[in-house]
Parts: sequence; structure tokens; C-alpha cells
Amino acid sequence: MARTKIAVCVCSGGIDSTVAATIASQEGYNLYFFHASYGQRAEACEKETVEIIARYLGAKELKFVEIPFLKELGGSALTDAKRTVPVGEEVHLDSDKETPPTWVPCRNLILLAHASAYAEVIGADALFVGFNAEEARSYPDNEAEFVKRYNTVLEKAVASFSRVPSVKAPLVHLLKPEIIKKGMEVKAPLLLTYSCYLGEEKHCGICASCLHRRRGFKDAGVVDLTEYIR
Repeated sequence: MARTKIAVCVCSGGIDSTVAATIASQEGYNLYFFHASYGQRAEACEKETVEIIARYLGAKELKFVEIPFLKELGGSALTDAKRTVPVGEEVHLDSDKETPPTWVPCRNLILLAHASAYAEVIGADALFVGFNAEEARSYPDNEAEFVKRYNTVLEKAVASFSRVPSVKAPLVHLLKPEIIKKGMEVKAPLLLTYSCYLGEEKHCGICASCLHRRRGFKDAGVVDLTEYIR
């Protein structure tokens, strides 16, 4: 009898990671959710959302980890209360000329390192992430090249007797409208997701993440049932 494949789903509670986790489920993996608290403004809402999505997708386990030094280091509007999160006209959705204030230095590298350790412990075959072409415009750690290079390093980062997992980024070449269409196709729980950078109980509607969400649904031709404050 064939062994059931195991996937660690690195999940923030947002659309991208939720669609990636749903794809993992459809591909026959047993899901083990992984969520990191690194001092982000929206952590309380993210954590609650991840718990709901993990239950919805039937995850075998949900692992929460604390990575407090990212907040201690600062350098990002998402972790430093003294910095301002751009909203409204301050947001440039398609800019590929500079990294926005919401960039968290080396976040995906650090999160993947922690998730990879978890994957080794449970003998996972893969790690599923929501990296995508839309965020790659501003965040280099969403690019396909980053995934490729990380997987090369990962081959030498686990014990020789362990199963070597690989990072899978099924959305890496997709923009937000395409991701939403894919989510509809695989029946991902899009309405359960949470995207706001500010961490309000309801989506603020004007931060970069909310604006990407709004435009994504509109351009995908999918009714957006998200409740926005503004």
C-alpha cells in the first residue's frame, strides 16, 4: 500500500497560501499547517483565520511558532509601530522599482527555514507556499528563482537519513486575478481568508494587501463578498 504524502502548508491566512494549501489537498497530500508569528500587526486575525482554514481543509496538525527577533530587528512597517503602513493613494500596486515599507527583511527565507525544520521532523515530502508573480514585483523572495535556489540549499540542509522535502509554489507564475480564478476552480475557501496588513477585525480596504485583494476579485470577474471598512 502506497504511503500517503505529507505536505507542510506555510499559511498566513491570506488568499495565496490558502489556495496553495487547497491545491496540496487536491493532490492527495495530508496537510500539516505551519504559521509563524513574527510581530506582524495582523497576527491576532491571521492566527484565528489559519485555525479556521486548517479545520476547513482537514489539516492533521497546526503548528504555531514564534519568531520574535524579526520584530526586534525592525525595518518594516508591518512589525514596527513607529513606521506607517501605506494606504490609499500612497500605495503603488504595480511598482517594481523599489521595495515597499511593508517588506520584512529576509522574512520568507527565515520562515521557510523554520518550516523546513518542521518538515524534516514529521517526514514531509513537500512544503507548499503561496509565492506568486504579483508579490514578486515588489518582493524578490516570491520569485521562482528564489524557490529554485532554496530547494538546492535544502538538499544539503537536512540530515542524510531524512527524507528531503521540496518547496512547491503552484502560484509562482500567477497574478492575483489568476490566483482567485484558480481558487474558484479548486474550491478554496476564499471567503474565509484574511488579507489586511493593519490587523483590523474587518479588512481596512485601503492598505496594499486589501487593494490587491479588491482588484484581484474585480479583474477575475468574481463577486467579492469581503467586508471592507473603507
